[in-house]
Amino acid sequence: MINVEIGTLDKRVHIMKYGETKDEYGLTHQNMVDAIGHAVWARIEPARGKTYYEQYRDKLEMITKITIRYRSGIDANMLVVYGGRTYKITSVVDPYEAHVKLELMCNLKKAGELDDD
Repeated sequence: MINVEIGTLDKRVHIMKYGETKDEYGLTHQNMVDAIGHAVWARIEPARGKTYYEQYRDKLEMITKITIRYRSGIDANMLVVYGGRTYKITSVVDPYEAHVKLELMCNLKKAGELDDD
């Protein structure tokens, strides 16, 4: 059995996704909706910093690792919201395919930033 370190899951986060709603005029709008329906316990830690050269200027990309208990249905099209910050999930890792915990590799999403997808 893999040690999930339950005591270190000390943050309450919301896993969000984009959902479409229709207004009274029949127009569709994309809104963030809770993908699970409730907050989950998580550990949030910086994973690594990656520096690269983009369009003649340096840019620093911070990867944040968010660990939660295993649950199916979490994918890279979702977002994690914690403390007024929104993180875009870039990959979902199930260590050793043990279905004990998920490691969500995320980037901090800035307001007005478009998704690359």
